[in-house]
Amino acid sequence: MLILVGSKSPAKVKAVEGAFGKYFKEFEVKAVDVKSGVSDQPTSLEETIKGAVNRAKAAWEKECDYSVGMEAGLFKVAGTKTGYLDTAANAIFDGKEIHLGLTPSFEYPKKVVDKVFEGKEVSDIFQEEWNEDTRDALGAIGRLTNGIVPRSKLQEMGLLMALAPIVNKKHYGET
Repeated sequence: MLILVGSKSPAKVKAVEGAFGKYFKEFEVKAVDVKSGVSDQPTSLEETIKGAVNRAKAAWEKECDYSVGMEAGLFKVAGTKTGYLDTAANAIFDGKEIHLGLTPSFEYPKKVVDKVFEGKEVSDIFQEEWNEDTRDALGAIGRLTNGIVPRSKLQEMGLLMALAPIVNKKHYGET
């Protein structure tokens, strides 16, 4: 089985390997550089999902079995300190259908959210404010959870949600 990932991020590739590895024994994951077609820092759930779907479809090639797109972004949530949570949308494309899942959501510090709405990316904000490179395996969520939830594990959870209809067709009426 060949799985193409619409990102060169090692954390995202590791997430795909982890999620698919829970269900499939033999597969190969290849990273391909594609564009999301959305802003660098999405600020709505709709835009975040669109970015993931765009990446999955852009990564698709005839010889693959699945292509995967992942996109993180903020979305409005009443009752939070900042008014927003972050999630990552995960799209798995099988050549015909998109299968979606979301990661667990979390809140960034107010300083981060404010600067996102000034046009900055989260990774740039962490670099400027705390001199931390969140493009690494730990990611921003890894830092905010004191290393308990690295970026790849968060992404893996969203991919497992997207895989549910693929690995449980009988529950989705597709047997």
